[in-house]
This record gives sequence, structure tokens and C-alpha cells, in this order.
Amino acid sequence: MTMSTVLDMAGPILEMLTWLCLPIGLVLLVYTGILRRFVNPWVVAEGVVYSDATGTGFRWFDHKYRIHHAPMSPHDIKDMAVGDTLPIYYHPKRPTQWQTAAPEPAGRTAVVVGRLLTGVGTLALIVGFFLPMF
Repeated sequence: MTMSTVLDMAGPILEMLTWLCLPIGLVLLVYTGILRRFVNPWVVAEGVVYSDATGTGFRWFDHKYRIHHAPMSPHDIKDMAVGDTLPIYYHPKRPTQWQTAAPEPAGRTAVVVGRLLTGVGTLALIVGFFLPMF
């Protein structure tokens, strides 16, 4: 194969990669941005360990300054004393949905695939633009 034949075959392949990878990658990145911003936004609050006649657990204020209780068994918080604080991550629309561990970002796989496809599409676009100059 000569160099001219290779360059003639590379043009359509690069154009196909650009048209396939770049739009799909950008759509995935926009999708994960919307997903992280509006669908799955976790808010952090400072929870305090309490113990009273009703039991033991955590209390925290949500973003509207309402008090929420998370009853726990004494075994679950055996290493903590009354009055200790810890971060509580909760969903702003459903404060009863909470966790003490930092939540994973939503759409982690979609972000990786979106970045990869956008990078391949952008590289194919740039190489396809400069290929006729050689």
C-alpha cells in the first residue's frame, strides 16, 4: 500500500468516527450533568447523636431547618457518645433517605464513556481536518 492509498482510506474512517463518537459523547456528558444536578443531588448536614426515652440515633436539620431523626440501635453507634457529630448525607426532596457515607457520584460510568467518546471524536475531527494538508 502506498501512502496515498492509506490517506484516502483514513478520511472516511475519521469522518465516521467524528460523526459517531462526538455527538454520543457530548449527549452522555450533558445527561450526567443533568443527572447529577437535578435528579440525584445529595446535601450534607451535621448530625448529632442523641439518646432519650424514645431511643438512640441521629438528629439533623435539613435545608429548610426542619429537624429529622434517624433512630439507630445502640449497637450501630457503639463507638459514638451522645453529642458526637458526624456528616449526614440526605436527599433534599426526601430527607428520610439518608446515609453517613459520602455518596458516589451519579452516572460515573456514563461520564467515563462520555469523556472517552468525546475525546476520540474530537481527535478524529482534528486529524481529519489536518489530514488533507499532507
